[in-house]
Amino acid sequence: MKEAEIGISSNGIRLRGRIFQPDPAIFAPAVIILHGIPRSKPAPGDPGYFPLARELAELGFLTLFFNFRGAGESGGNFQILGWSEDLKAALDWLEQNHHPEKIALLGFSGGAAVAIHRSARDPRISAVASLSSPAHFSALEIEQEIELWLKSFREIGLIRDPDFPRSVPEWLQEFEEVSPINWVDQISPRPLLIVHGDQDEIVPARHAEQLFAKAGAPKELFWIKQGMHRLRVDPRALEKAKDWLQAWKESGVSE
Repeated sequence: MKEAEIGISSNGIRLRGRIFQPDPAIFAPAVIILHGIPRSKPAPGDPGYFPLARELAELGFLTLFFNFRGAGESGGNFQILGWSEDLKAALDWLEQNHHPEKIALLGFSGGAAVAIHRSARDPRISAVASLSSPAHFSALEIEQEIELWLKSFREIGLIRDPDFPRSVPEWLQEFEEVSPINWVDQISPRPLLIVHGDQDEIVPARHAEQLFAKAGAPKELFWIKQGMHRLRVDPRALEKAKDWLQAWKESGVSE
């Protein structure tokens, strides 16, 4: 396996990421890992999603992880519709530089929501694994507590420019636009996996039920018993996602 740092341009914003290449990497199926909306600064020593990316590469997946705008070392300010544009830019970069056989998305929380939104309009995406996705963003109470959210985003560096957003109502409207419940039925006939903790303290379990009910086949809903929101640190959730992606890889189905 080889890995290297990469840069992706998204609407003039520089995104930073890392590519993990299996051996051999020719025509390997690809997985893009999509992080959630940070609620705090990373803890010292937290490896983030890199261990998962390396495990997927060892399983034979060409694996891409990048930071959305506003997060990590990527430029820009956090806006959820901008994250969907960032995912499009990542798909463009992957297609132009590696020509993968097929592409799956593995999204967590807000990143899972973006995965569903983008998949509804991009046929290059062949499968979606969604972990802890909200059906809609009212669960996060962003609109009701907007000043607190913006203050928090500025403190942790998701919003860097003091005059951003220029229009708070328009910024909030983007969450309604991206809400997965509006798009999840358009993923079919591509396979969809929904993984959710039945004790999720941030996105209630009913959101997974709503998404599953509206999604078309083929689809699977997998509950993590006593599972909370941060499924990226729950080995049961990660094992399920890896097993599901392995089955997708071996199925030979590209859409």
